[in-house]
Amino acid sequence: MAEFDSILILAIFLQLISTSVNYIGMTIQKKAATKIPKIGPETGYRRSLKNLIINKAWVFGLGLNASSTFFAAGAFALASITIIQPLYGFGLIVLVIFIRFYLKEKITRLDIFGVLFGVIGIVVIGITAKSLPVVSYTDLLDLFLHFRGIIFFAVFLSIALISYIVSEKTKKTTSLIFLVISSAIWTSTQNIFNKAVATAVRDAGFIGAFFGEAWLYSWSFVLLFLLVSIIGIIMLNIAYQQGHGVIILPIWTAIQVVVPVLSGIIVFREWQLGTGGYVGWEIAVQSVGIFVMLASIVILSISNGRKEEFSKTLASVEENGESTEVLKLNSKEDVITQTELNNNN
Repeated sequence: MAEFDSILILAIFLQLISTSVNYIGMTIQKKAATKIPKIGPETGYRRSLKNLIINKAWVFGLGLNASSTFFAAGAFALASITIIQPLYGFGLIVLVIFIRFYLKEKITRLDIFGVLFGVIGIVVIGITAKSLPVVSYTDLLDLFLHFRGIIFFAVFLSIALISYIVSEKTKKTTSLIFLVISSAIWTSTQNIFNKAVATAVRDAGFIGAFFGEAWLYSWSFVLLFLLVSIIGIIMLNIAYQQGHGVIILPIWTAIQVVVPVLSGIIVFREWQLGTGGYVGWEIAVQSVGIFVMLASIVILSISNGRKEEFSKTLASVEENGESTEVLKLNSKEDVITQTELNNNN
């Protein structure tokens, strides 16, 4: 088992806080987005932006997301992205607890399975977690500007652009899938730029990072971070308004893990074998942990999406003045919820 040190433990702790705050903020934003006029050319982009800004719940959720960025930055500055980013799924576990006690929703069997997978994934990743040799900001810039880094970003951002174009040309469900893929890729790359900014501040301090010799690179990373974040958030809120949480959440959340982890492997070479790095069995075990964490993410996202779909159906029924009866039946897969409409009222 790899030896833990205080720096690595602190990095993991910061990421767990970050992802917890982020998911709570996203949930608040998601609910707020469904109550404002549709975002897009029909409403007008300027008006759409104003509708978001004047919505207090949406702004509060955005504030939580923004604050989570600082915790994540601390984590990325202290540890490798291949260890830190798979822990993003921990936020879904916290979300299950948050929804249970804050929104008074029932914890289903699917939730329990998802939480168990998540705990197992965290433990398995922790078995091989180790502090790799510190990568300086200068070395990090070289990795970004290396042909591997350039090709990596060119490929994934091209996929994001193509996915958006396809979403504009296809029918509703297919369009939603490609829109979510595009949104997820944009927002996932913010973690990579966040790591660059955090590393600059770690090595040179705030003044040195933004007003020293490498100021141009630091400000460029900040602008790239803001650009991909804004694009991703707008696309995600458009997707929220189209509904289908069962489709949106598993795709979006899984990509948040996959893209940054691939950047750690391909761009930053964090799985490079050799002295001070990983050995073969550690990479194998860490890969298993990542896949288990992804399984947890998909299971909890599907469960959350199902709850959203039912809540919308129930709200629609109540708005029509019809009575509802919710029957909670145990099944092998989950809690089955059935709505009975009484049209005689």
